[in-house]
Amino acid sequence: MNPTEPNSADLNAIATDSIPDKDTLPQPPQTLGTFLDRLYGTLFLPQVTFEQLRANPNFVQAAIVIALVNILETLRLNQFLIYRIIWSVISGVIGWLFFTFLLKQLANIFQKNVGMLELLTLTGFASLPWLFMAPALSLSPRFRILAAISVMIWFIVWQIWSASVALGIKIWKTLAIVPLAIFGGMVALIWLGNTLKLILSISL
Repeated sequence: MNPTEPNSADLNAIATDSIPDKDTLPQPPQTLGTFLDRLYGTLFLPQVTFEQLRANPNFVQAAIVIALVNILETLRLNQFLIYRIIWSVISGVIGWLFFTFLLKQLANIFQKNVGMLELLTLTGFASLPWLFMAPALSLSPRFRILAAISVMIWFIVWQIWSASVALGIKIWKTLAIVPLAIFGGMVALIWLGNTLKLILSISL
């Protein structure tokens, strides 16, 4: 008795079942359209934006964010001298590089391989909440302290969140890495400042 040959309808059904639905396939992160889109997304759509920034890093844009944050912070302190603004940007960029470098080294200890460009981009954009420090401190004394603390918490949470996306680990695990990188960066900057002061005192 010969086996029954499948008809064309059965073959079409098998072929249809073997092809995965395009909606179920993992889709690559879409590139955010403009720099302003990335700024908005970082503040109000952080998870999606951090993933897209990781997929499409941009060092220049992240450096612009760091420079903008430090310029506005200098102006907030009523320091309108150009050399103070330039020094603020330079020191801010150096601190950012130190922090990200130490974060990468700590990630390597935890056997998490991530590119320096991705980390720089994410930590740079995650600094955006600090832009709200000046408006927070301009409020009445009744709300000023609470608003400033809220901005600092916002800034720290965004740094930890961006690092967790870059490293591909849970946020609570990142809590053990980011504070160490911040502390290490602060110590490194203090050492650098003391070294520069020593060199200047010797040369003068």
